[in-house]
Amino acid sequence: MNSQRIAVISGGSSGIGRAFVERLSREGYRVFFCGRDVAKLRAVEASNPGTRGVVCDVTDKASVLAFAEVVLSGLTAVDMLISNAGSARDIDFGAIDAAATDLSGELRSNLEGAVNVIAAFLPGLRRATRPALVVITSGYALAPATRAPLYSAAKAGLRSFTKALRRQLKPAGILVTEVAPPVVDTPSVAHRDVPKISADRVVRAALAAVATGKTEVYLGSVRWLPLLLRLAPALAERIVART
Repeated sequence: MNSQRIAVISGGSSGIGRAFVERLSREGYRVFFCGRDVAKLRAVEASNPGTRGVVCDVTDKASVLAFAEVVLSGLTAVDMLISNAGSARDIDFGAIDAAATDLSGELRSNLEGAVNVIAAFLPGLRRATRPALVVITSGYALAPATRAPLYSAAKAGLRSFTKALRRQLKPAGILVTEVAPPVVDTPSVAHRDVPKISADRVVRAALAAVATGKTEVYLGSVRWLPLLLRLAPALAERIVART
């Protein structure tokens, strides 16, 4: 029986996901991760010996099940699952031909993709001694950004799913932790001149929360948002809308 702890990360080829791969590998986990770009996967493997990257599109259920088969074959359990993969676009419904535009991308990658990954790896989590599921949402899960209505909606849906899932999985002893960061310094937002936090900060906060059994983590400017939404919800939403 393999006693090494097992971690699985979706969207592990760059950004937050890659930071999870690097940190968990250093901490002694056997790390499996997925992404769509073969070259990026191999680069992460080369920089983190002993990790394994698998080509997978989280929006394709068959692809996710194939990823799970690779990981779970011969293993007894998955100790930690990081649901991280996602995408975002700025979409202005007042300026585009909405009927002629593919509007499903963010909903599929951020919400449906997360559901696919979690469903596929639940059997492995159930077999672990102290299983943990970490779901990366966003500050926009609490209040939407005007520039990104679909991304905001997908993350809000993911937050709602995570909260319900936490209640369902509690009897099985599975810790479900939501991590809601502000803009994170990753390649996908390199062009944005806005305040950002590091991907490593997100990872450190998430793993500290898992270690202490914490279920929600709000980082950077997002940490004030739950309180502000209670005290002055209209003001909070106006502030977030402009970001």
